[in-house]
This record gives sequence, structure tokens and C-alpha cells, in this order.
Amino acid sequence: MKRRALGLLLAMVVVYVACRVWVSSWPLLSWPNAFAEAAIVGGLADWFAVVALFRHPLGIPIPHTAILPRRKEHIAKTVAGFVVENFLSREVLLGRMAKFDFVAHAVGWVRREAAFVAGNLAGLLPRLLDSLDGAAVATVLHGEIVRQVANLPLAPLAGKLLGVLTTGGRHEVLLDEGLRLAGQLLAEHREAIEEAIRKEVPLPDYLLLPGLLSLEQIKKSIATWVAQKLVDRVHLLLTEAASSRMHPVRRRFTQRVERLVEELQVSPEYLQKGEELKQELLSNPMLFEHIGRAWTELLRYLKGQLQGGGGRAVEVIADSVEALGAALEADPACGVRLNVWIKESACAWVQTHRPQFEEAIRETIEGWDAAELSRKLELEVGADLQCVRMNGTLIGGCVGLLLHLCSKLFG
Repeated sequence: MKRRALGLLLAMVVVYVACRVWVSSWPLLSWPNAFAEAAIVGGLADWFAVVALFRHPLGIPIPHTAILPRRKEHIAKTVAGFVVENFLSREVLLGRMAKFDFVAHAVGWVRREAAFVAGNLAGLLPRLLDSLDGAAVATVLHGEIVRQVANLPLAPLAGKLLGVLTTGGRHEVLLDEGLRLAGQLLAEHREAIEEAIRKEVPLPDYLLLPGLLSLEQIKKSIATWVAQKLVDRVHLLLTEAASSRMHPVRRRFTQRVERLVEELQVSPEYLQKGEELKQELLSNPMLFEHIGRAWTELLRYLKGQLQGGGGRAVEVIADSVEALGAALEADPACGVRLNVWIKESACAWVQTHRPQFEEAIRETIEGWDAAELSRKLELEVGADLQCVRMNGTLIGGCVGLLLHLCSKLFG
């Protein structure tokens, strides 16, 4: 392009010289002479303007030349501001992302590559787990548990939980099991009950009465009779309570449970006891040890599941990934919400870091060598600028013709 522009300029010089030599013999040559003369002026002027952008013309430090190298810092600041304002604004970013469905693309890729994703996650997790500091993790978990539990009112929470568990007579199942266990314990410990009653009979042991049984035998008989009666009566009571939903034992138990649910939620005494119990639990050093052991066992379990390429763990991860993708595809509304969240988050992140983007662009341009910057820009736009030179040559020639016409018309 430089050769073309220069060739056109030299052609105008040749035309001008030829016309000046023979214009006296052929007066009509004054017209191409005027064209060529003005074209030379226009071509040289545009050559100077183009070269002055990148360096000093002919190496002469003429003022207001070598503009790009001399104003590199200003250009860097201007370009950085222009890019940030026109390409990283919220409106532009949202407009560019408006028709792009991040969730659909991500879900489609993840479902197609579920095995690949699962295999990579299974291979990454052991290294990630090994890099974790067990003591530090336990400390973080302990602190988080303490913070969360410290803000929970223990007694009211226990009351609400108990109320949920007893709704619809669910506590009757617990009472049935308690009655069954009580009857079983009575039957299994009949001998122990007899022995306890025998010890309470106020008669001395090993005292023989003439012609009669020993007092020890009498005490044993009494204890056996009393124990049998007691066990039978209690067992009968338990059986009746277990078989009848309207039994007084059941009603009293239900009333006591209902009263306990209410007291746990409103009683200052229970509230205080709950807070004392909570503080005692949280301040117990054994809690930290239990958390540490639980984390160690969890790590051991996970590593065991991930050994040898993951095995079953890879299948579980792959199934989970596919299930997640299927769930997102089945719920378009959720996909829309996720897309909005992703786009808003991306825009917010970019807007927050716009100064850093602008600074990065500015520092990058400022870090370029001035001569190298000029060379790169000239290579990018130089061809078009040579067209400007050629246009200047031709436009200048046309203006020369116009001026020559004016001089002929108006003397």
C-alpha cells in the first residue's frame, strides 16, 4: 500500500514536470498541470499527516509529530476508559447475555459428560481431602456449631419438637413400647423382687421354733406371695393400660406430655435449665474431640470409597450429576431463575471490578515500548492510512482543476 501511494505521488510528479515542459507548446496541458500540481501538494500533506501519527517525518523533530509515542500514557488512559465505559457497562453486558441460556448449556454438557465429570471429581477429591488440615477443619466446625447452637433457645425448641412428635397421638406408640418393656422387666426380675421383699419382712433369719418351720422359710413364703401378688397386679395394670386407649394411666400420661410441651415453651424455669444444659454442653471439651473424631471417620470413609478410581463413588457422583441435570430440565422456572442470578452476579462482579479492568488495560498499554506500539498500530491501520494518502492525492488534483477553472473564468 505504501508503494501504491508513493507510485501515485511520483506519477503526479512526472505529469507535472511533463506539463511544465510542453505547456508553452500545448496550452491545453495547463489543465493536467493544475491537476498534477495540486495532487502533489495533497499527497505530500497527507503523507506528512500519516507519518506524523507514528514518528517524526524524515526524522526531523517537528512539533506535534510522533503523536502516538509521545502521548502513549494519555492514549492508554483514554483507551482503557473507552473500553470499560462502552464494553463493560451493565447495559451492554446484559444485552450481550440476554439470549444466552447458561443453565441449558451447562446442563446439556454435564449430562453428556456425566461420566467424565464424575471421574474427574472422584480423582480430585482424594487430593483435596489430603490437603485439608484436620485440626483446622475441626476448629472451624466446632466454632460454627457453637455459634449456631448458642443462638438456639433449647427448651422451646425441645418443646416444639416434642409437640410435633406427639401430634396425632404418636406418643401412644412410645407408651405402648414402655408398657411392654415394663411387663417384660417384671417377669424377668420376679426373683429379685421376691428377694427384696424377703429382706424387708421384719423377722430374724435362722431362728427355729420348736415343732414349727424356720422363720427363714416363713419369710420366703411371705415374700413369694407378696411378690406374686404385686407382680400380678402391676402386670394386670400394664395389660389394661396397653389394651385400652381410655385407661386412666394413658390419660394421665397424655396430660403430662401436653403439659410438658407447654411448659418447655413458656416456663422460665425450663428456659433457664435449657440454657444451663446448652452452655454445659458447648463448654465441654469432649465436644471438640467428638467433632474431630467424626471428621476423621468421615475422611476415612470417603477415602475408602474413592480408592481405586472411585468405584461405586464414581457411579454415585455420575447418577447425582445426571439427576441434577434432569431436575433442572424438568423445572424451566428454576432454570430461568438461575440464569437471571448468573447474569446479575456476573454483571455485579464486573461492575465491582471495573477500576481493576481499566487499570489493567492502562498498565498494559503503558508497558508497551513506544516504538513497538507505533509499529503495531501502523501495521493494523497503516493500509487504510495509505488509502488516505491516495485519496488526498486525487482529491487535491480535483481541487487544483477547480481552482484552475475559476482562474480562467474570473481572470
